[in-house]
This record gives sequence, C-alpha cells and structure tokens, in this order.
Amino acid sequence: MSEPIYSGDPNKPYIALTFDDGPYEITRKLLDVLRKHDIKATFFCIAPRILELPEIVQQTYKEGHLIANHSNDNQSLRTLDDNTIINKLRDTNEVIKQVTGYTAKYFRPPMGEPPFGDNRGDDRNRVTKLAETLGLAHIHWSDGGDTKDWESPGVDSIVKTLLSAKNGSIILCHDLPGEGNKPRGEDTVKAVDIAIPQLKQRGLSFVTIEQLLSSTPQPPQRKCPPNSQIYEVQSGDDLSKIAEKFYRDGSEQSWRKIYEANKDLISVPEQIEPGWKLCIPQ
Repeated sequence: MSEPIYSGDPNKPYIALTFDDGPYEITRKLLDVLRKHDIKATFFCIAPRILELPEIVQQTYKEGHLIANHSNDNQSLRTLDDNTIINKLRDTNEVIKQVTGYTAKYFRPPMGEPPFGDNRGDDRNRVTKLAETLGLAHIHWSDGGDTKDWESPGVDSIVKTLLSAKNGSIILCHDLPGEGNKPRGEDTVKAVDIAIPQLKQRGLSFVTIEQLLSSTPQPPQRKCPPNSQIYEVQSGDDLSKIAEKFYRDGSEQSWRKIYEANKDLISVPEQIEPGWKLCIPQ
C-alpha cells in the first residue's frame, strides 16, 4: 500500500474515534464515557506511557478498544534514519505485546506525519513503507477530522469538529492531562460525551480502526445480561483465547460458557469474526 489511510468506506455509516499520546489518568474518565455510550475507539499509545500506566492499557484492551502504536516518544520520525525508525516502532509494539498480549497492526507517527506540504517527493512515504515491514498500517485522520483538542480550543469547538464526521471518518483526539490553564483532555471527555448521542441519532456507528477498514459487516448493538460484560472480538481471537483473557482458563469448559451465552450469534464455535460483540458471563 505504502500510503497513509485517511478514511474508511464512504458508503458505510461507520466512523472511528482515535485518541493519541496516552495513557494518562484522564484516560480512565474517557473510558467511562465510552462505556456509558457502549462504543469502541482506537488508542494510539506511546511506549513509556504504557509502561507508566499498564493497568489503564490493560483495561482499555479488555473493554474491547483497539490499542495501536504511536512510537516511543513525540519525536518526528522523518528526521531519523531508517534503523532508528524501525527500532522505535518495534520497541513500542513489543511493549504493547508485553502489556496486553496483542500485536499491534496499526500506527500513527507523532504529529501525524508524513505527509506535510513541504515533503520531498522521494521522502513522502518513507516512514509508511518502513512501518509496513513491521506489519503496521499507517493511519492518518480524515480531512477536517482534527479536533485540535491538545490546544484546548474549548468544548464547543471540539464538539463542532466531532459533529462534522460522516461515513468513514477517522477523527483525531487526544487523551492528554491538563497543562497550565489548558484543560486539554478534560474538555475532550466532555465533548465526546456530548457528541456521541448526536452522531448516533444521525445513524452513525462507532467502530475501531480495524473494523472501519474491514469488509466484514458490523454487528448490531448488543445487549447483555446485567451479570455479563461485553467484549468485542479482535483479530486472531478464538473462544479459548477469550476465555483465557477473562477466566484465566482456556479449557473447553470455560470457552463453552461463552459459546452458550452467545449462541444467537455464534453458529459454529470455531468461527467468530473481529468486531462481533460477545456477552461474557461473570
């Protein structure tokens, strides 16, 4: 491919919220809002932040959100040589794997570059191509989809950008702590809480980047019994792996509990699809 991805299918009513630069403590509040509205998002995490707050990343992953690679600091990758870029991305993937058990498939460079208008033609997609050698797809954001929430433009401004989303949009937000008199992430949490119901009323559904780019039809919103937890199937999952994740036991006895609770969705235990929402009995 060797090109950044800016959007999903414009003919399908799915959009992807993405959050860069975390995790921080503010991420917990954001997760509360996403859980309240029963939606999933994608988090582009920085390696040292993951190691600082691994429990937040584990919670994020366990709740069915997608964890993606945002390098190991905020240094521009285009200024670096090939080996350094590869090492940064590989190191971050290893940290994600260490904390969640998941191998990241998507990345976004710090500051989202490339591309910029002043890129030389021969260097425009160098970072994208290097990431591909590690199995990472470069995710940008859609035109008009940058909330600029890291600048603290105000809740109304962030909401306005969120409400500009349309079929296939990838929206850029950040889960950053306040800085000086800038509320940053606090405003993001408020804006997301306001915008989600309005976007749902327009018929848009919130999905992870992996789902947005998948040709697999998305399942309807799923309601589970009060004593169950909703889990969104990830690429590479099977019932045994999911049972191991929730029960620390991947035996048939454990995974059959999940199967029996989802027989309305799963016809064959060996066949589950990324994006399906399963009820996990507690």
